[in-house]
Amino acid sequence: MDPMQRHFAYHSACKLNADVMREAAKHFVGIHNFSAFANTSNSDRVRNPVKSIFRFDVVEMGALLQLEVEGSGFLYRQVRNMVALLLQVGREALPPDIVPSMLASQDRRELAKYVMFAPPHGLCLVNVMYNKDHLRLPPDCPTGSFGKHHTITKCKLPFY
Repeated sequence: MDPMQRHFAYHSACKLNADVMREAAKHFVGIHNFSAFANTSNSDRVRNPVKSIFRFDVVEMGALLQLEVEGSGFLYRQVRNMVALLLQVGREALPPDIVPSMLASQDRRELAKYVMFAPPHGLCLVNVMYNKDHLRLPPDCPTGSFGKHHTITKCKLPFY
């Protein structure tokens, strides 16, 4: 790995199979309960763990693999946990069809049997898009209010 990239990319010691990673990543696309992929305590449960993933791409860029995920929002450490599972699939330690069973379990302890969360190296928030209609203030709203908003976020995670 290029030493200049050490803070901006995660280095995998094992060769990764991008094709099986792509196959596994397809299972994340759609509307799912991501409870199994959130790091929260029992007292800190997320009110709504159902999120939409619009796309999850594994892009080959020479020796670099870039993972790009776009969704309606993400739970605490959700992306890192999804990436950790994809890394195990890419190392061919787990089959690509493990993703649906992890989603169905809705239990972080089940995922923890197979993976720990991925390190933050290279995880970058690239873009946040707001629905402008939700940002408009209602006519009777005081000017100090920010109104209602929904976000769509994109993350890219490069690997060498």
